[in-house]
Amino acid sequence: MDLEEKSLDHIGDRCEECGAKLTPAEFEAALESGGPALCTVHAEEVVPVAEEDDAFAEG
Repeated sequence: MDLEEKSLDHIGDRCEECGAKLTPAEFEAALESGGPALCTVHAEEVVPVAEEDDAFAEG
């Protein structure tokens, strides 16, 4: 009998935007955040929804 917890979510080892192979740190960040799997370049482009809402409210 297998009692080990299993997850259906799978984080790939490549960036979902450009396909670059993720470094161990990038992979760990994707696991901790729950995804998406992004390289450092594309992860920096992600804007949290709260910040995005504030930008529209100012205009």
